[in-house]
Amino acid sequence: MPGPIALVRPVPDCFDRALVREGSPVIDTDVARAQHLEYCRHLAGAGYQVQIVPADEAHPDCVFIEDTAVVIGDTALITRPGAVGRRGEIEPVAEALSRYFRTTRVVAPGTIDGGDVLIVGGMVYVGRSQRTNEAGIEQLRAVAAEERLETTVVAVHDALHLKSAALPIDEGTLVVTRDAVDEHAFNGLHILYEADEERHRFSALPLRDGRVMVTASAPVTSSLVARAGHETVAIDVSQIQAADGGLTCMSILL
Repeated sequence: MPGPIALVRPVPDCFDRALVREGSPVIDTDVARAQHLEYCRHLAGAGYQVQIVPADEAHPDCVFIEDTAVVIGDTALITRPGAVGRRGEIEPVAEALSRYFRTTRVVAPGTIDGGDVLIVGGMVYVGRSQRTNEAGIEQLRAVAAEERLETTVVAVHDALHLKSAALPIDEGTLVVTRDAVDEHAFNGLHILYEADEERHRFSALPLRDGRVMVTASAPVTSSLVARAGHETVAIDVSQIQAADGGLTCMSILL
């Protein structure tokens, strides 16, 4: 595989019709596109080769590429998203990943979104959420076992995905939203808590150059990350967040 790669999909013109868990926010697609381009610039600046999978105007959520695949070791698990309308997003991503990895697929009745999977400290954590079910979790567990990794299931109570409320900032530390997930599953990891006044506004993405990209909408929580010894770079992704997105969900880092 040529160097570190960030696989991304641009914001489609129909992004203002993206699925939203609660409410009916007004989403400015032009601003979202500009914010996504800035995000890609930061990835490139951190040393990633940004590879683009074309946007799909039939799928407003296609920019959230993370949900379509989970890379574990030498295997790319192509997901079966929990939202039926998103299942048409997977094929272009599967094709792109097949250049570098062995691919396998989640099959019915299993459902899993990549946003429910985080790998940290040698453990695969998977969220049991509205989008990821037991059948999907068991298929993920089988792939992880083939790669000699254990799987821990984390109940998701108040979030769309596990990584909406549990963000790794290094191999031993997570930032967690209180009472949003079963944090007891993270035994052995150091937990920092998202500031209550910034609930569900913090997102983070560790970069290969050692910095941590953080959301500009959560400065108090971001300062906790900085005090923990991490150099942070804040980015405004307000329109991405309006569609229930965060910093991890707009890329698959290889």
